[in-house]
Amino acid sequence: MTDSHTSLSTFGSTEDDLDPAPKSVGRCAQLTDAPNRTDDPEWESPDTEWGLRTRRPASSIQTGAGHVRPQQARWIVDGDVAAYVEEYGSGEIWTIPGTYAGFDEIDPLVTHVDGCCETYGYGIDGTALEKALRVLTGGGRYSATDYTVLPCGPHPWILTGPEGSLLCSCMPVDRPEGGEGRRSSEIQAGDTRLTVEEKNDQILHGLAHFVRLLEEAKDVEIERAEYQTVRGDVKHTVHSADDESFSMEASDLATLGTLAKTASSVEIADRGRVKPPSGDQTVSINWDGPEHEVGEVVDDRFIAGYKFAWEDPDDALEQIATVRTYWLSEGFSSYRLDFWSERLVTVLP
Repeated sequence: MTDSHTSLSTFGSTEDDLDPAPKSVGRCAQLTDAPNRTDDPEWESPDTEWGLRTRRPASSIQTGAGHVRPQQARWIVDGDVAAYVEEYGSGEIWTIPGTYAGFDEIDPLVTHVDGCCETYGYGIDGTALEKALRVLTGGGRYSATDYTVLPCGPHPWILTGPEGSLLCSCMPVDRPEGGEGRRSSEIQAGDTRLTVEEKNDQILHGLAHFVRLLEEAKDVEIERAEYQTVRGDVKHTVHSADDESFSMEASDLATLGTLAKTASSVEIADRGRVKPPSGDQTVSINWDGPEHEVGEVVDDRFIAGYKFAWEDPDDALEQIATVRTYWLSEGFSSYRLDFWSERLVTVLP
């Protein structure tokens, strides 16, 4: 799938390099107005995305491969495709299968792993490619040599052909079988450096903080991390040098990654005045700081961080300004993130 498009070899810069450059393919991409087809919805007014002028369908398009939502495929009507590919392209040029049946044999390309996603992450798979082709052509027979795919990492990828060009967002994809094709990042937690199968920055920040808390409170040395799926929920498990394991759900790690670690970094620490969710007037808030510092162990719970939040009690008109103190507690198979709220002021909308 990643072989260069042989019919475009004349775009190579030298005789020794017969592969076309993605930028050259982008420069030759057909740009046309969005089609007016009987069975398709109307197209929205043009938007500008990353220097490209695009039009998205006003509603989903039904194709032989399934529904295509408006954000999945936008028609490029103007802009510098070559510049876009030069900045965001992965350096690859893909062909497409010669028949529709061939799309089922394409392994997914993962561009972004997200533990909070309903699937493994985001990327390009055979279904996404087939849907885009059917949107571009309107369905029916096609000649594979007329079409080119330009992957652009986590940015939207491009499909170009005689009818025009599409800008296609990376969509949810399943976890590839085996290790090949999976994506990972590195995190630094104190002196510990780990490779983690994750790309969500909030989860990565949360996992680094989790490791620091464990190493300080448990006096352990974390050596490696593992991606796991338990009953549909993603967990990240870290293992110590003594083969102890500590797990936490990705959703809790994402929250952990957003917490203030010191009192001075809480939203209201320096300003003292905030605007309620309803109303234009600011209110004065006095907070004396937390009762416990991050890293303290209180009743077998690790103090993990702080966060300012407005709370709306059920069946009540008032809104309450709070500072939440979050802690980690160990459950049956993993750590869980909980909080208690210190109520500071109550206002009416």
